[in-house]
Amino acid sequence: MGTGEQTRTLAGPGAPERLAGAPRIWAVGGGKGGVGKSLVASSLACAMAGTGRHCALIDADLGGANLHTLLGVSEPRRTLSHFLNGEVKALADLMVPTSVPRLSLVGANRALLEMANPKHCQKEKLFRHVRGLNVDEVVLDLGGGSAFNVLDSFLVARRGLVVITPEPTALENAEHFLRAAFYRSLRVVARRPEVKAAILRVREDRSAPPVGSAQELIARVRQIDPPAAKLLAESAEAFAPLLLLNQVESVEDRRTGPALAERCRERLGVSIDFAGCLEADPHVREAVARRRPAQQLFSHSAFARQIEALARRLLREQWEAPREPRLPTAPRARHCPELGTTNTSAASAAAAALPPLDLDRPGSYLRRCRKRLGLTLRELTDRTRIQGLGDIERERFDALPPEPYLRGFLLTYARELGIAELEVLTARYLDRYRSVEER
Repeated sequence: MGTGEQTRTLAGPGAPERLAGAPRIWAVGGGKGGVGKSLVASSLACAMAGTGRHCALIDADLGGANLHTLLGVSEPRRTLSHFLNGEVKALADLMVPTSVPRLSLVGANRALLEMANPKHCQKEKLFRHVRGLNVDEVVLDLGGGSAFNVLDSFLVARRGLVVITPEPTALENAEHFLRAAFYRSLRVVARRPEVKAAILRVREDRSAPPVGSAQELIARVRQIDPPAAKLLAESAEAFAPLLLLNQVESVEDRRTGPALAERCRERLGVSIDFAGCLEADPHVREAVARRRPAQQLFSHSAFARQIEALARRLLREQWEAPREPRLPTAPRARHCPELGTTNTSAASAAAAALPPLDLDRPGSYLRRCRKRLGLTLRELTDRTRIQGLGDIERERFDALPPEPYLRGFLLTYARELGIAELEVLTARYLDRYRSVEER
């Protein structure tokens, strides 16, 4: 049984079980510095670890890393920069324990100047190793601003939190960040030949006014090429960040967060939820001065309680992106965790609805099966808790995790789709993966 297929457990008697499969990734970003991103990221990771999850907190702000200071961790000898430049082979080797049980830190305080903007291959390597970490939750603390590397790290997460403060500049920069992240999220699918051709036809249509928004673009593409529009719509649907308002001091301050979320929803036409407020709390300043998490020093403070409530809501997946209605499909195989069995009749019905097994391009076959069942990537990601299913379907081998993890992901994905020949399909996929790795 592959590593990713196993249900991992924490060491020690009576320890809670870890989640199966790849870790869930949460990113904390924002339009500018000074809004409290690092404080929120470290506090959120502490709160998640407090629920029994094993967490990794990664300082991805290579230009101004400071998580080790907030957690009272000694300056690490080896940091994220050493991983990116190849001196450290595995990201997991950089994880150091903190004073918070079940929370490990990957620091970046010794960031080299040339590492502040990693190359594409370095970035993909980082994401691949993050997906392969043997933890339940990963929290990424991102740098401020809307640089492409920041946006790509934000988009790799299961859910991204944009931290804002009530100041006008912070609100304006956050709106710019959300707009840039949204259009960046459409970039990958827009480069597909059929989508690119449809968009080009829309732009070349001189009889229509210029496209004013992404939703208008999707509507115009739908008139030309409905399948291409569906790809764009699925990508837009998957973009569902959360806004978190920090340093709130008044009732007037509280109104700024929901107002910004509503304005961005109207302008972008996507799901942007307001996650809540964090009150300005004097205990936070004292905790930072003493280099300890507020949850440890002031567990009953307003800030600590609000962060813990946010962590519980995230872990329970209380925010869901809206989904487009679809026609009824054939029954899908249902796994019963309580019994450890699969509903045989549903599995048979699902298998009958799937296309014949195709081993020439196993990734494409997985995609065809998913579409035959009328499922979106977002739905399958939620069900399997595996990030990067789109990369698996497109056989983007350079973006996939190491083979033991990949094998578990493939088996889980194929089983979720009700594919009977999952072992054969997985073996063929891994053969193609190895042939590329050996080149």
